[in-house]
Amino acid sequence: MSYSKACCSLPPVVSDYKYTGEMVKYEDLSIYSVGPKDAKKAVLVFYDIFGYHPNAYQFCDILAKHCGWRVIMPDFLHGDYATMELLADTPKLLEWIGKVGTVEVVTPDVERSVRYLKEAGVDAATLVGFCWGAKIAVQLTSTMFFFVGASLVHPSFVDVKDAEKAGAPILALPSNDEPDMTEYMQVLAKKPFGSQCKHVRFDDMGHGFCAARGDYTDKLNAQRATEAIQLTANFFSECFKIKDSSL
Repeated sequence: MSYSKACCSLPPVVSDYKYTGEMVKYEDLSIYSVGPKDAKKAVLVFYDIFGYHPNAYQFCDILAKHCGWRVIMPDFLHGDYATMELLADTPKLLEWIGKVGTVEVVTPDVERSVRYLKEAGVDAATLVGFCWGAKIAVQLTSTMFFFVGASLVHPSFVDVKDAEKAGAPILALPSNDEPDMTEYMQVLAKKPFGSQCKHVRFDDMGHGFCAARGDYTDKLNAQRATEAIQLTANFFSECFKIKDSSL
């Protein structure tokens, strides 16, 4: 298997994007799916708290088209997305996330998603987590070894305890709104896969620059989002390469 595709120069993101994949139903779970149906490798994406957005679709579509992976983005929040009003009330926002967005709540849907991929012939997958999904992604690597790596894109709820339990290589891509992740990465560095973990901070970008809060009509935002996708593609390529070499 060739991994050169993921390391080539990916195209820049664009504004006013129209997704190229399809929505499917699997065991009552809605899933956005894009990429080769015979792909052996896949990426599972957690959108941010605002749900499906053109920027998140574009992230998925670029990985699928230029890396040859199946990319899925399940509707883990089942249409119950955050509103700007909710965002303005921190206590209510945290209460809402505690009800709909913890690893315990979403794990059944993750398991459904894994079954969907395995039935399609996928033998390994990686995770992309935007915002709240980044925390979930790290936590899943500690218990679900089908996932061989995770990219944390402007992660929320960063907790060193999650790093301590991580079970696969991690790529951390925080913005200037996220806390310093040096200690987090130091913990990961002590893992058997520590040398594979990477950390790139986007100090000129705010939280959400790759997802619903991103403005791709802004040249710098579009450039940084493209860089984040490129870093993720290269990182996942290595994760899959190492996975296959261990077989």
